[in-house]
Amino acid sequence: MGRNAHRPEDEAVAGETPEDPVGTTDPTDSEAMEATAEPAGEIEREESLDDPAQRLAEELEAVNDRYLRLAAEFDNFRRRTRREQTELSEIAQADLARRLLPTLDDLARVAATPPETTTVEALDQGLELILRNLRKELSEAGLQRMDALGERFNPELHQALMTAETGEPELDDTVSRVFVDGYTFGGRLVRPAQVEVLYHSPEGVEPD
Repeated sequence: MGRNAHRPEDEAVAGETPEDPVGTTDPTDSEAMEATAEPAGEIEREESLDDPAQRLAEELEAVNDRYLRLAAEFDNFRRRTRREQTELSEIAQADLARRLLPTLDDLARVAATPPETTTVEALDQGLELILRNLRKELSEAGLQRMDALGERFNPELHQALMTAETGEPELDDTVSRVFVDGYTFGGRLVRPAQVEVLYHSPEGVEPD
């Protein structure tokens, strides 16, 4: 054969479809890969869950948020409670003032009585009545007078203004005189009783 003779295998090779260039990708394959790939946010979230430091920071932030909410709620509760206590105290004070008004009126009438139209005995009886009414109203409101005379001296309830000697040992540290009455209000000390207190001394004099 000659140099340029036609060969059948050359036709077969010439009829084949040429292959895609190296590095090219079928568009349908790219779409499938994108469909199966996880979103970037999901990957980051999973990575954050696997990171102990990140997880701890998120838990700390949540705890801090709860603490701030509780602190705000407690502060509101405290202010509300203080306001309610103030209102109750004002109501109680107003009620006590209302109950004392009749006694105040009686005292004003006695004070306004002309001296030439009354006697000392009448004034004394009027003042005694006013004093009884005043003590009654204050007692019902919660004020109680302490009976300190003859009681054992108690520094939490009594204020010793004077001391006196006594020869009787059993009277040692006993209240012998009361200069000013002490009072409690609702079980709480309002004013200590101002008293004289005995102390035992072998050479002491007998109390009158």
